[in-house]
Amino acid sequence: MFQGPALRAVAVLLAIALSASAVGPQDGTQLTVTKKATKIRNAKRLYATGVADVREGDKLELLLREAPWCQVRFQGKTGWVHETDVSERSDVRLSGQGVRENYSAAETAAGKKGFNSEIEKNYEQQRPDLKPAFDKVDQVQARGVAEAELVGFLRAGGLIEEEGR
Repeated sequence: MFQGPALRAVAVLLAIALSASAVGPQDGTQLTVTKKATKIRNAKRLYATGVADVREGDKLELLLREAPWCQVRFQGKTGWVHETDVSERSDVRLSGQGVRENYSAAETAAGKKGFNSEIEKNYEQQRPDLKPAFDKVDQVQARGVAEAELVGFLRAGGLIEEEGR
């Protein structure tokens, strides 16, 4: 198949590709938490046990990137955080409300239309018949569920595995 110079060229290209894929983050690479609150996990799973709580603006040391997870160190604790909860950019704008870099098409469309709380209030005044619906949405948005309760629900439904499996 390949002989002589062609074989050497293929071998060199393969070596370059393999070495490039094994390169980890540069020493000192920092990630900034962009979600209002999240956890550093002991495994690369959404509901793995948390080893540390982090908040928007916290700085994490990047140890390894295995998309979509990042292995990080924070205050002496090491674990995994999802890449959507952090940014490598040093100029990330923090809001106090949580920042994401990806938005759904519906959110983008609402943003382009200028939808905000003032417009929502005006619409609610124009459609008083929808007051019960607005109240229900407010109740749902205000409700918080403890992570342990959520994990129990997901396990009971067979949607996630037991810890350690």
